[in-house]
Amino acid sequence: EKGYFFLRMLEEAVGRPTWDAFLRKYFDTFAFQSMTTERFEAYMTEHLLHHDAQKMKALKIKEWLYQPGLPDNCPKVHSTEFDRVEQQVQRFLNGIPPEQLDVSGWTTHHWLHFLRSLPETLTNDQLAALDNAFHFTQSGNSEILSTWLGIAIDHQYKAAYPQVKAFLTSQGRRKFLRPLYQKLAQTPEGKQFALEIYREARPMYHAISRNTIDAILGWKEKQ
Repeated sequence: EKGYFFLRMLEEAVGRPTWDAFLRKYFDTFAFQSMTTERFEAYMTEHLLHHDAQKMKALKIKEWLYQPGLPDNCPKVHSTEFDRVEQQVQRFLNGIPPEQLDVSGWTTHHWLHFLRSLPETLTNDQLAALDNAFHFTQSGNSEILSTWLGIAIDHQYKAAYPQVKAFLTSQGRRKFLRPLYQKLAQTPEGKQFALEIYREARPMYHAISRNTIDAILGWKEKQ
């Protein structure tokens, strides 16, 4: 989802003809090759944005590529389905119990939009009510679970912390690992918890993920 919006943002920024030409050149250059975020950034900087530092800052390229969540220059897409989700968010905030929300037929995208639309002012009681109704902490969907665990960390919803550990010791994808470790590292207690998890999980992570999380946590090899 974030990747889609990033590419759409770039297309809107440079125009369709320039974007199409860039894509053709990109696929011709890297056909049947693996790609990393850093390598893509370097190629895009040279061949699409032409090392224009001001434009890169305005487009929030670093934020798109290396920070969790959607930057505020994310393209706006109107969706009646998302309108429906936002109506249920508002109903919940107005005091309607989660069990009475209309979530019939919701897909992963509906649930992700629901979670991302929740305000930062949620209480632990509200989080517990949502969890009891929809079992987010036990979700088998990694996208939903990682988003929910990020919210749990932000609000120090401790009921989900055992699952935070379970997820980080069983999941190897950097797209899921980095945001959660970054959130944990925001507080002394969270960072200590993150280090305890990382000490156990680090050997199973890919070298690129280890390098990223080493930097987040200030990891030293002998820890």
